[in-house]
Amino acid sequence: MIGLLAPFFLFPSINYIGLFIIIPLIWICRRIVKKEFIERTILDWAIAILLIQVFATCIIVPDLSFSLPKIAGVLFGVFFFYSAVALLISRKLIKFGIAAFLGGGLILSVVGLLGIKWTHVLHFEKMILKIAENIPKIKTNLPGAQYRFNSNAIGGVLILIIPLSLLILLSYLKGKKENYLIVYKPFALMFFSVILFVLCSVLFLTQSLSSWLGILIGIWILLFPSKWKKWSVILILLSVVCLALLDTNKTKLIIDEVKIDIAFREPWWLEGTNTIIQHPFFGIGMNQFRQIPSIGYEIAHAHNHPLHTAAELGIPGLIAYLAILIGVGFMCFEIWRKSNIGWMRIAVLGLGCGQLAHLIFGIGDSIPLGAKVGIFFWFSLGLITAMYNLTIKEVQAPVEAKI
Repeated sequence: MIGLLAPFFLFPSINYIGLFIIIPLIWICRRIVKKEFIERTILDWAIAILLIQVFATCIIVPDLSFSLPKIAGVLFGVFFFYSAVALLISRKLIKFGIAAFLGGGLILSVVGLLGIKWTHVLHFEKMILKIAENIPKIKTNLPGAQYRFNSNAIGGVLILIIPLSLLILLSYLKGKKENYLIVYKPFALMFFSVILFVLCSVLFLTQSLSSWLGILIGIWILLFPSKWKKWSVILILLSVVCLALLDTNKTKLIIDEVKIDIAFREPWWLEGTNTIIQHPFFGIGMNQFRQIPSIGYEIAHAHNHPLHTAAELGIPGLIAYLAILIGVGFMCFEIWRKSNIGWMRIAVLGLGCGQLAHLIFGIGDSIPLGAKVGIFFWFSLGLITAMYNLTIKEVQAPVEAKI
């Protein structure tokens, strides 16, 4: 069903907007059969508020057709999330879901690399451009990607997936069978090694500095042991001091580059803040930020995800989005604390690290809600929620049996 509906929601048209009613009809049928509209989760109220703000866009925008791609993207993301939670109800099915998530990331990497836009190479310029010359190019006449794929968007999605593939690969290298996602170790080692290599290579080629910082900080916070954290901080501080003392010109260049990067984003941050002040409750509507004359179509967003969300969906929309992230953090912590399944603890740590990296990425950049690649965000949410529901069910089962 998801596959059949995907084209209508990922490439929507005002001509067949009536097809959107299929989603509530599916939920009504589920209510008749299973006595509930959706599989209940702790994110339900936050998602409901988010959808209210999205539907408000249909009323406040002057041209619905321009906002429709983002509206449809959020609706499909929510539908995908609840479908994943309803489907992934056992350990075996969750394993299949994780494999599909990694496989989807691999496909995104390859397609993204072939369609990436190479006009903003800032680091390792000679090497990157030399590699780019030898990479085949594909035409991207897709709606929203007329100017080829944005490298920052690709990088921002890959960091949702890389920590998971890294931890799964490490679990196979350690050789603990209870942590295996796939039984056959030689095949699994090759499979996850290839995925990790491709994902990391494409992430490097995207030149997305915000993605690099997001995944490095996320991995440092969640995956580094406390002892490693202490020594890594000391090492970084010593490196900064040595660089400042031994090469003042290099230090000045780095400081100037940081200042330029901040100054580059400052007008969009300011525009986002002013938009929130002027439209605090419902925002200006989805996909409307790029309509502001000082922003333009290609810029598209406020280069800060909370600012952009509040500007287009209002402060209630931002609160709902942050509530979803807080709920995800809570679920990850509870799975890690209560689950006795080794591979599930590893998977949720990797997915949680990816979500944290994505959140850090969103401080200096944004993949707006409703963007096509945002389906990976909802997929990650669905996997975490499915594992949480299963964990709570298995923890409560022995207690209920005793009663």
